[in-house]
Amino acid sequence: MAALPIDQKQAIALLRMMKKIRQFEERIILVYPTDVMVTPVHLHIGQEAVPAGVCAHLKAQDIIFFSHRTHGPALAKGLEMKKLMAELYGRITGCSRGYGGSMHLVDPPHGILGSSSIVGGGIALGVGSALAAKIKNEDRIAISYFGDGAADSGVFWESINFAALKALPVLFVCENNALSNTMRQAEHLFVQITDVASLFMPVFRADGTDAIDVYLRCAQAVQHVREKRGPAFLECSTKRWMKHQGVAADDLPYNAVDREKDCPIRKLEHALFENGMISPKEIETMTAEIETMIDEAVDFALKSPLPSEADLMKEV
Repeated sequence: MAALPIDQKQAIALLRMMKKIRQFEERIILVYPTDVMVTPVHLHIGQEAVPAGVCAHLKAQDIIFFSHRTHGPALAKGLEMKKLMAELYGRITGCSRGYGGSMHLVDPPHGILGSSSIVGGGIALGVGSALAAKIKNEDRIAISYFGDGAADSGVFWESINFAALKALPVLFVCENNALSNTMRQAEHLFVQITDVASLFMPVFRADGTDAIDVYLRCAQAVQHVREKRGPAFLECSTKRWMKHQGVAADDLPYNAVDREKDCPIRKLEHALFENGMISPKEIETMTAEIETMIDEAVDFALKSPLPSEADLMKEV
């Protein structure tokens, strides 16, 4: 039995965050077919270790920009579940006041200045935020969080070049599930993303199905960005369990998923069990507590008002 390389408190915090993301999205799967959420959703199920492991190292003032797969990093960075649920329900109490839906989340107090539905749309914004931090000599870093499909965009290459050229405190996080919608990576990308990124900055690689590995590798990457005040690149290789968009399980023949071996939650639970850090009863209690949080979030959303006609002309 190998001892865990992180302490019990942090390991349990990672588990709780992953379960929070998983259970939140499992509730979406249940209610989405009833049309109460009039917004496209891109689910993080199976990929929870990446946002949990990355955001565990971020401070409230650190700025994060991400793309269309939003729920995982938003919750992990601190967005209140009630505000996220209300946004999915299109309510005025949502984090974006019902204007944004799943793909356009805003929570400035926790460093979420806006996610983007455009593939790669947030990459340059993270670089710009890092530039602002450098000019103002502010004690914060920026995160550009994206999927591997975004590496096809010109702005990705422009951004890593500019970040390296100007020595900006930005961490590029690539959540690499080897799929661009339904297209395999080899069909749209000629080179390995990290091979090119390594020409510009230090590259760190993590098993994106292992929360502890993501946590440890991200710790190194964030330390580099904070101490050197320069860019770094973190690639987390993971598995997408769901279709690119919607609430159905992925059925691509070339995206085989083992829901036991590839599950970051099961992996961490087993490791905690083996080290005597948690019991099955404590897991049950944690699960129930999160379900109660989700129930309260749904109730909050349902009781919140929809935007009025007057709201249609605001912030336009």
